Amino acid sequence: GTAIITANHAGLWTDSRYYLQAEQELSGTEFELHKLMVQTQAEYVDWICKKLRKGSVIACDFWCYSITQIAHFKKTFEAAGLLLKDSGDLLLSIWLERPPLSLSPIYEHDIKYAGVSRSQKIKLVRDEMKKQKADWFLVSALDEIAHVLNLRGSDVHCNPVFVAYLCIGKAESILFTNPKKISKELLSTLEKNKVIVRSYDKISVFLKSIKDEFIWIDPSTLNAKLSILLPQGKILSATSCIMQHKAIKNSTEIKHIRRVMEKDAIAIMNSIMWLEEQHTINNYPTEFQLAEKLIHFRSKQRNYVNESFNAIVGYNSNGAIIHYRPEEKSSAKIRKSGILLIDSGGQYLDGTTDITRTIKLGAVKLEIKRHYTAVLMGHIALARAVFPRGTKGVQLDVLARQFLWKEGLNYNHGTGHGVGFFMNVHEPPQGFVTAYNQRGSSEFVEHMLTSNEPGYYEEGSHGIRIENLVLSTLDKASTDGTYLAFETVTLFPIDTSLIVSNMMDRESIQWLNQYHQEVYRRLSRYCNPNQNKWLKEKCKAI
Repeated sequence: GTAIITANHAGLWTDSRYYLQAEQELSGTEFELHKLMVQTQAEYVDWICKKLRKGSVIACDFWCYSITQIAHFKKTFEAAGLLLKDSGDLLLSIWLERPPLSLSPIYEHDIKYAGVSRSQKIKLVRDEMKKQKADWFLVSALDEIAHVLNLRGSDVHCNPVFVAYLCIGKAESILFTNPKKISKELLSTLEKNKVIVRSYDKISVFLKSIKDEFIWIDPSTLNAKLSILLPQGKILSATSCIMQHKAIKNSTEIKHIRRVMEKDAIAIMNSIMWLEEQHTINNYPTEFQLAEKLIHFRSKQRNYVNESFNAIVGYNSNGAIIHYRPEEKSSAKIRKSGILLIDSGGQYLDGTTDITRTIKLGAVKLEIKRHYTAVLMGHIALARAVFPRGTKGVQLDVLARQFLWKEGLNYNHGTGHGVGFFMNVHEPPQGFVTAYNQRGSSEFVEHMLTSNEPGYYEEGSHGIRIENLVLSTLDKASTDGTYLAFETVTLFPIDTSLIVSNMMDRESIQWLNQYHQEVYRRLSRYCNPNQNKWLKEKCKAI
């Protein structure tokens, strides 16, 4: 979200994923919710231009906005007779209990998982630098730094990254971070790869020292504050090559991804079986308790690190809050009626997972079943897509929405996002989105990992979402390699008890039955007799 405070107004601008949550959490405060109509557009800029008198000054912290954003702000405000000012962080003297930056250690991500060495990745960047005729490449996106250096950390909740900047030169690279976070052994290893470690706050001094060398930056990720320090006339502005390299998974990563889906599925199975067992003895756990069980059972799996995001466990009407997070003291009890939406994921050394299932707990209205079936049909249609090279997610998004549209229904979020490899669960550049100018609208190429997650939400009643991760691959029938398809890599039963059978076509039923056959084949070898019985029933053909 974006907060804007004037002399007589305090507003929060956020998109449809957070409408209900924001209304609840802002209730009784001075902040007013402003609903963004388009998820990625800065509609608050137009509001400022309409509300403020000419000559007014708008303050913001240039550390917190990209070069692209500030350029857009300046152009729009100047046209309205307004002045944009870099104010620095105004919260420094107000937020006195602000927690310090993390001191958690930075550690190596072993090549047996990463698949490509640090030196090889840096060489790929330098090859691109030659094309750009750049002497330096300034990397500011934390996931890109972690990826190219095969390093990980825990500075950002649920994301295995660390606070840093990275400057890649022709002969050496400089990592600006807290040196106390790096062990002597790792420091020695980095030095062998010609990666020098300097204090995080020295980045400004270094950039000021660059006079006659060309420096490549990505304007969509570099903050505007640092851009002011760069040598004018020596800036090469282009999209980061690391973002694209990172999005295309190598063969080692793909091998691990397929295996990590099996581990994650066992953890989810144990969690849902636990819930069902509680219901048989008329005990009704809360949404929070089930979220804790998901963490517990995932932690039993090899190479588990932490969750990839806070689990969304929404019972009945709470499922309509798209990014709902159950709290210990306020979450609802999960009873034997209605439906439950569970969206969760894990961070493992050998991969990142993200899966959503909507499950039937008891009596459900026919209308809700129709909603569920329309969502499922859209999910399957996207999973079965075959498309030519060069296709973008915005061209495929309609496949997931078409059956809801026939019912006069829709959902106000993207249908999918890129997913990292032991990295951020939301990863550009690809995704399934509704507009060409949205982040995540890049074309698909082979070996990208993306979520497929259509949904439907009815305030005060229910929420439905079905999510698997898909890997873009060559279409088996495309002999000349011009067409791509998707391999569904997530493995877990999709609830068939909510399906309205006469809404399903033969091809969709066939896909679902084949998917469940694969789920049973892959997971049953890890099951004890009781788990095997449960899995067999859930994977039964329709």
